Amino acid sequence: MASQSQRRPVRIANCSGATGDGPFALRRLVREGPVDVVTADYLAEVNIAWLALERQQDPTKGYESSFLRQLDEETAHIIADKGIKIIHNGGALNPKGLADAIQAQLASYGIVSLKIAYVVGDDVSAVVDDLKAPGAAPHLDIAGRDLSALEKPVLSANAYLGMGGAVAALEMGADIVVCGRCCDASPVMGAAAWWHGWDESRLDELAQALIAGHCIECGCYATGGNFSGFKSIPKNWDQGFPVVEIAADGTFDVFLQDGARGMVSRDTITAQLVYEIQQSFQGPYYLNPDVIADIHDVKIASKDTNRVTVTGVRGRLPPPTTKLAVCVQGGYQTECYLFATGLDTTEKLADLKGCVDDMIPNKGDYRVLRIDQYGVPQPNPSSQALATCMFRVFAQADQSETLGTLRQTLGGYGLGGYCGQHSCMDFRTFTPRPFVSYEPFLIDYSSLSVQAVLGSKTTKVSKPSKTALFHGQKTFDSQQPLVEGSYGQTAEVPLGRRVHARSGDKGSNANVGFWVLEDDEYDWLRSFLTIDRLRGLLGDDYEESFTVERFELPNLRCVHFLVKGVLQGGISSSYRLDGLAKSFGEFLRSRLVDMPSKFVERGTI
Repeated sequence: MASQSQRRPVRIANCSGATGDGPFALRRLVREGPVDVVTADYLAEVNIAWLALERQQDPTKGYESSFLRQLDEETAHIIADKGIKIIHNGGALNPKGLADAIQAQLASYGIVSLKIAYVVGDDVSAVVDDLKAPGAAPHLDIAGRDLSALEKPVLSANAYLGMGGAVAALEMGADIVVCGRCCDASPVMGAAAWWHGWDESRLDELAQALIAGHCIECGCYATGGNFSGFKSIPKNWDQGFPVVEIAADGTFDVFLQDGARGMVSRDTITAQLVYEIQQSFQGPYYLNPDVIADIHDVKIASKDTNRVTVTGVRGRLPPPTTKLAVCVQGGYQTECYLFATGLDTTEKLADLKGCVDDMIPNKGDYRVLRIDQYGVPQPNPSSQALATCMFRVFAQADQSETLGTLRQTLGGYGLGGYCGQHSCMDFRTFTPRPFVSYEPFLIDYSSLSVQAVLGSKTTKVSKPSKTALFHGQKTFDSQQPLVEGSYGQTAEVPLGRRVHARSGDKGSNANVGFWVLEDDEYDWLRSFLTIDRLRGLLGDDYEESFTVERFELPNLRCVHFLVKGVLQGGISSSYRLDGLAKSFGEFLRSRLVDMPSKFVERGTI
């Protein structure tokens, strides 16, 4: 815990939002400052799956090496000289392994003053059999399913940890804290709680730190990256990474360092906040092992150039459970890409599908066998590239040998296929490769044994002493469905003409938040975007098996949806090309709708 004299607002920056992100972000943040703590997020379902396979081959692996690449010698000396704290989840499936690697790298730089701690307790793979008992680990999304339904060997099973490990490590004197599968916002929450001396009873403060953490944990997503208003930002690449300034009462600003590219605005932070509203949200509540954040009344207001203030977040007692991410060996998959140019695309696709359906003798052994078209050739194209679309062939099976009949069939189709048929000449994707199936469950947080380790010292991390079962509102449809003609004349335009959106993934589910700039536009949006309307906008992609949930955030002029099942297993095993749902919102923004003409006349956002 920081001393009383240090309890000014703490400045926490983020230097990574994903594996491989921000190769120079840490260097820039610590040089340009001022920052007290730098956090980073390296984990997602996809690289947890990769790391599980890697650790299976080599038990000394299983951690993310991105931080080692970011920690160059000069940057390490600046961190040591300025006393900047570092907290991140790069430990993944092997926090001790990464802590040891960091220690060795610092020693090679001649730095021995920095103390490295790591947090363990998230890995419950050793007790998976016990968790298969009835009720021990229910599925997060599917009622009646639990861990006992898993038929294949478990590669990894990691519970999402709260902030306690980071706080304990900092109180032990750590300068760098390596976590495993903690919640994405836990490093920011831990830094703020340690700095200000908050205990578990400071629910409002913790809730605000939770939302602050989610505002910055995806890096440049908060500073102009993946932003539907990107056209308004000059040279919108190589953006600076965001910083939060969290006061002792939990209130916080998000800002961009002076001179950095990109933008922090009401809209970029709205985009990041609605993107983070995924499975951990139950309506306008965000569930976390340390607190539940109630964002019914959240507000985002511009404070200065590239600085906003976020207010209106309230805290409630945390739930007794946390998410458990489980990866199992799913089988084998293969894919290849064929191209069609010019006329008769529909017939060419039908020809390819007909061949595959007719010529593969063991179709019943395939778990997935799909051919999907991506793109549409332009009419009267000015180049062959603009006249071309892609047919993606994707297959999965339990045994790699099964997939050989697909390669044989397409090989025979090469010269006998539709006119102009050609393919990607890199056939490595056609080699069957293992894939991982990911599923989320729930685990009792009190059953975990969480510890912070610094050298020979180990501190047992206590759990929140008070929890409460959560029975929040999950979904509600529009309370005032649109009445035709109530907004005057309309024009058929893309929804994105006046509506922003941001979307993303969590396992099999995709979320998307839509928001607008004006109050009258929001009155129309919340009436127009019903659950049935969203189903219609999904068009051919909608399936009756999907569950659609909806709620509103009036202060953000936002309508938010969660579409369960649309990603068909998630990024580690989905057949969808956009398995992370990054373009899900952009697809929906491109759909034509009848929009009030008076909004259309305001121009394109």
